[in-house]
Amino acid sequence: MSDDPGAIALSLAKQMRSFDPGALAVLRRMGADGAAPAYWRLAASRPQLSQRPDRWAPIVRALAILTPKGAPEQRGNLYEATRPLGMALCDGGDPSWPNAPRPMLSERRLAQIMAARGVQRDILLTRAIRALAASKPVNAGLRVPDIAWVFLVPDRPETLAEPYYCRLDRAERAANETEDTTADA
Repeated sequence: MSDDPGAIALSLAKQMRSFDPGALAVLRRMGADGAAPAYWRLAASRPQLSQRPDRWAPIVRALAILTPKGAPEQRGNLYEATRPLGMALCDGGDPSWPNAPRPMLSERRLAQIMAARGVQRDILLTRAIRALAASKPVNAGLRVPDIAWVFLVPDRPETLAEPYYCRLDRAERAANETEDTTADA
């Protein structure tokens, strides 16, 4: 088993796809202490989770929040290598975005997440993940390793900021080009 947090997150997401809806619901509501049987089932083969539930429980909770609801056999894959978490926080997980270049997560909230540390950061990230889960299309995936990295390494704001602003800037340029084309007509 790899010690790489991104690889661990990928294996967790894969294993959680087969969990029954009740176990996922418990993980979605789980506190920072990892006090859920399903958490310890995941931790049984991953020493990082059992040694540091304070750091891994928020990651497991985020993955459970993003795992589609319903029967396990109907769940799509949560992982899509080309969709960084920052991009998904901008476009709400919708590859066809924008209808209007207004991000799902405001720039102010993104800045708050990047500035926060400790428990406050975990709370803000979890809120953003919940908003993303509510807005993204059911079968839309994202780069799962990013979830582990943003929780574990708060000193790398570029993990969220670069893909977020690339997506936002692209949408704003497209909107301006559309306005220019309409004005010329």
